[in-house]
Amino acid sequence: MTAFIKRETVFCIALVLSLATAFINPPSAAWAEAIDWRTLGMLFCLMGVSEGLKDSGIFGATARLLSRYAGNTGRLSILLIAIVFFSSMLFTNDVALLMFVPFTIMMLSAENTDERTLVTTVVLETVAANLGSMTTPVGNPQNLFIVSHYGLSAGDFFRTILPYSLLSGLLIAVAMPAVSRKRTALSSGNHETVTVTRSRAVLWILFLAAALLSVFHILDWRLLLAVEAVYLILFDRKTLARIDYILLLTFVCFFIFSANLRAIPALVSFLTQAMAESPVATSALASQVISNVPAAILLSPLTQDFSGPLVGTNIGGLGTPVASLASLISLKIYFARKNAARGLYMAVFTLFNLVFLVILALASLILR
Repeated sequence: MTAFIKRETVFCIALVLSLATAFINPPSAAWAEAIDWRTLGMLFCLMGVSEGLKDSGIFGATARLLSRYAGNTGRLSILLIAIVFFSSMLFTNDVALLMFVPFTIMMLSAENTDERTLVTTVVLETVAANLGSMTTPVGNPQNLFIVSHYGLSAGDFFRTILPYSLLSGLLIAVAMPAVSRKRTALSSGNHETVTVTRSRAVLWILFLAAALLSVFHILDWRLLLAVEAVYLILFDRKTLARIDYILLLTFVCFFIFSANLRAIPALVSFLTQAMAESPVATSALASQVISNVPAAILLSPLTQDFSGPLVGTNIGGLGTPVASLASLISLKIYFARKNAARGLYMAVFTLFNLVFLVILALASLILR
């Protein structure tokens, strides 16, 4: 049990919160109505895509190709941060970090890279994943929920979020010299070949394309869910078994917890007024405490202006470690490293997150 709690801390907290607030809004049909089944279905499909592509070898081959041509540790760090930024747009921020943070630690440790450079690289990868993922509806779960909740068109979504995404890319590019000052030539031992199963990669890329169409209601999400589930059950049970069902249950808890909080009239009145006056700031601040996904679920029903929770919860993924599940994933992976410099990691993490958060928050005052 202790091992499960350590491994699935976010789920355990979400479960406790949903049960602890049940006295406010006792179990009833309202709980089922509070769950956004479309978001859960799309998450299932996207997790299947990410696991299928991971198994095809395409992620590993791409990363090793980059390391092969990087030449030195500084350039390798920059390339890894860049690939996390762009891959998070399609494969979600947490999947990008689960794929590339362990690879980064393995590669840079093998090259005897100093700890400060390694820590800075992992932190910037985390920031890159949280900011790159805002660019698309499938980049992170709160975007999926917001697009579904408001029924957004592609034009509405991209017109709102692209200025922040472009600014984020610029900020990351400006920060990259922090990991490239000390450059050590890469050893040839890290260039082993990774086999890519092309037919499998093509199949899951097609499923990804179908998911993108489903996000914007061009393809019925229930049809996609049915086709992908049948395929997994009949032909790919290995991938089916690797889907993170605990994460899906975590979102169920988030939906119930948010519904329970919305059953408190005084809280709803306060948050509704706050969202009317400062929707971006309210969403970003709430994300610092309860994480950006439950913040989006809690606050979106309180305003008709989708841009507030969309922008606020995306830039609000920066800041504290709990502001985004992806940040906790990186922290957990690095802290598991032998002789991890935890104090250094938290100092570097806090510095970059606060600087980026303040800049993007100020930009929101201009762009809105």
